[in-house]
Amino acid sequence: MKLFSIVLLSLFVLVSIIAQGNRVFSGAELINYGIVNISPVNGISWSTERAALPGYFSAVNTATYIGCSDTDNINGYVKKYGNNPFIFPVGNGSDLRTLEISAPSLISDAYATAWILGNPGLDLDPTAPNPGRHSVFSFAWPIVAVSNVGQWDWQVGDAGNLGLGTTGTGAGLTITVSIPDMTLFSPKAYLRLVGWNGTKWIDLSGKATANGNTENSLLSGTMITGITAIGIGRVQSPLALILENFYAISSSCNAVLNWKTSNEINTDLFVVEQSDDGIHFRQITSIKASGSSIGSNYSVTIPQPSGVAYYRLNMKDNDGASTYSELVSCRTSCEEKEYMILYPNPVSAFDPVNLKFVTGYRGPAEFILFNTIGQRMLTRNIEIKEGENFISTDVSDLAAATYFIIVLNADGKQIGTGQKFVRQ
Repeated sequence: MKLFSIVLLSLFVLVSIIAQGNRVFSGAELINYGIVNISPVNGISWSTERAALPGYFSAVNTATYIGCSDTDNINGYVKKYGNNPFIFPVGNGSDLRTLEISAPSLISDAYATAWILGNPGLDLDPTAPNPGRHSVFSFAWPIVAVSNVGQWDWQVGDAGNLGLGTTGTGAGLTITVSIPDMTLFSPKAYLRLVGWNGTKWIDLSGKATANGNTENSLLSGTMITGITAIGIGRVQSPLALILENFYAISSSCNAVLNWKTSNEINTDLFVVEQSDDGIHFRQITSIKASGSSIGSNYSVTIPQPSGVAYYRLNMKDNDGASTYSELVSCRTSCEEKEYMILYPNPVSAFDPVNLKFVTGYRGPAEFILFNTIGQRMLTRNIEIKEGENFISTDVSDLAAATYFIIVLNADGKQIGTGQKFVRQ
């Protein structure tokens, strides 16, 4: 179990340093035994280190924090010791996203959480167990979708990372969270609290528990053992439409998508979306629904360079409701044998990343390297010849993370397939 550097601060001491702001660094705690008002005085801010070993604002037994709002919250980790119910005043500094727990069983129980803004499928969760990516496309029935707006990191005493002697698995606790605006994600009846169990998101609600789907509505569920993050999911499609099947086959340089429906009552259209990495999608085309009560068969051909691409359907109703299909993938092998490979992968700080590809294109092109949120980190103008090409790029200035490379011709069309690599 980990040991923490603990600093005991009374409300008087907190006020005396209020002008400097409060930040708890990795491995340290500021412990509250009473009532602390975190509303601003002289511009104070409240934050902790977000690291594998975070800093914590901690509360013992009946201690609590008041004065919480979107502008006044703890941007980082909050820990709770004891067997009293508690509301964690967590957020990102400009958005309060509370998490409330019912009363734990033992006085030695400890729990901690932080609101993490952004797609859980990226490397955002820093703490063990199960740090890193929690793919929003990995879930168990009856969950059919997971929101990419954010998650709550969830730590328990029994995991051994909240201090010596702490207990608690979380099993049986009622968890209630304050959600962001979910109106574009799901009607309230289909919202569910979900938990990451190390491999997938699972349903914690078991039934409709949301009191709304707008900003600061409440959503609750019952915790089970083994959960390390908490998110927002959706169950069975709000559409009357039933998607009987959805699959892709390859045909030379094309992906042929096929799907079958039934009960197309009030169905408007199907939007086809494509992705190179299974995370970032773009709209390719849309097809009007037939509106048949007995359903229809659909097929659409999508140009796809050699390699693997991912597809999904965004199925829309006439009243604005929508839902996504599962993901399907397709690997194509074009007749002109166009291909692209990247090596080494992973790449160290001492080696360049090398891109070798064969293409029928000749002329000016653009070499683009971007990160997982789409920011361009490097752009080069290059000249491509017909046949085999080789590009070597120094990546020693890049931080250790995951990156993508694409090559665009003079018309802005992609040559080959996008390549992903890890900078160690």
